[in-house]
Amino acid sequence: MYSFNNRYLLQVNVRRDGSSRFHKDSRWGTFPSVSAGWIVCEEPFMKKVNGRTLSFLKLRASIGTLGNERIGNYPYVSLMEFTNSLFYNKADASESTYYKGAAQIQYPIRNLTWETTETYDIGVDARFFDGRLSFVGDYYYKRTKDMLLDLEIPKYMGYSNPSQNAGKMHTRGYDLELSWNDRIGEFTYGISANLSDYISKMDDLSGTQFMGDQVKMTGSLFDEWYGYISEGLFQTQEELDKSATLNSNTQVGDVKYKDISGPNGVPDGIISPEYDRVLLGNSQPRFMYGGTLSAAYKGFDFSTAFQGIGKQNVRMNSKMVQPYHNQWGSIPAIIDGNYWSSFNTEEKNLTASYPRLTYQNNDSNNAMSTFWIFNGGYFRLKNITLGYTLPASLTQKAKIERVRFYVSASDLFCLSHYPDGWDPERGTTSYAMTTSVLFGLNINF
Repeated sequence: MYSFNNRYLLQVNVRRDGSSRFHKDSRWGTFPSVSAGWIVCEEPFMKKVNGRTLSFLKLRASIGTLGNERIGNYPYVSLMEFTNSLFYNKADASESTYYKGAAQIQYPIRNLTWETTETYDIGVDARFFDGRLSFVGDYYYKRTKDMLLDLEIPKYMGYSNPSQNAGKMHTRGYDLELSWNDRIGEFTYGISANLSDYISKMDDLSGTQFMGDQVKMTGSLFDEWYGYISEGLFQTQEELDKSATLNSNTQVGDVKYKDISGPNGVPDGIISPEYDRVLLGNSQPRFMYGGTLSAAYKGFDFSTAFQGIGKQNVRMNSKMVQPYHNQWGSIPAIIDGNYWSSFNTEEKNLTASYPRLTYQNNDSNNAMSTFWIFNGGYFRLKNITLGYTLPASLTQKAKIERVRFYVSASDLFCLSHYPDGWDPERGTTSYAMTTSVLFGLNINF
């Protein structure tokens, strides 16, 4: 570390990491970083600036690398496993015998090494009005190379796909924080807020793709949703007969999908995973924010905290709204019951939120599509606390240093697009949001 005149700051770090998860020839990685800061307010030309207006100003920048070796244990080793193998006697099945044997269970990659992430960051720290107003801002760019990915090998080799250094990804984001603290006589108060956002995009993946409901492919976002475009629900048998379907089990009341393309690049009347699935948007949260408010006056104190997400493409698990689904463990009271049903009127079915109820697994309705994606953004009041501290003139007579009574409430309400009662922080699980109220007493001797 180096500082010159308390104005120019420099720090250099070097890490040398080794992991037994890699072969001895690829075990070690070197990860340097350097950061620099400039305290602008200490410059002579800044002395002319009113110190009450600008109390502090610092500019900073950094470049650094870190490594990742989370790939399981010893993927470079040809691991063997002992097991029992049946030798079948065709002439007399009763004479069939199990024998102990051993076999290789993983395909080794000896030149596997560290996944490396380079981070570039620029930031500013500033305080105004005698420090009452504070601001911290950062913008960063991350580039990950030699990503540890499970690249596919031919099925006839008989092994699971091994991890290889085969991918690149980049992330751009920012973090902002703003706060104000002040005093007016005996009344003190503070306000703070923060906002952060990032987006990660896949670059070169060595010619491979990682497919599923969430994908990694060149040009896609990290773990981007991938599936069909929904066109609502089938309302009549005539509509069903004229439309492309995902399978022969599709019935009226099921999800309808858009026929996008076929082998020749034009719609072919068949809904197929090869030609009709498309990228459906980012699965990662965007515009994460939070804040606090606090105040105190003559023994009374108050504080509150809130947080939320601006937007997020969340998949509503179909089991959330299929109480009779195979292996469904309970029927939550929060289900609103707005399903398509042959017992409903035509008008009600046109506004149905969910497809018909089915007991068995229905691949047509459970397929990943825009039907199950909704905006998972939310605003949540995390906590409110109100307290009162007895005057010291009273407590000291009883040889008590401090007595404080308080009441605190957590998770009073949440604004979101989730089904009523579902907890956005837990995602699409079966846990409902709960509210708690706590009454307390603190006594310090």
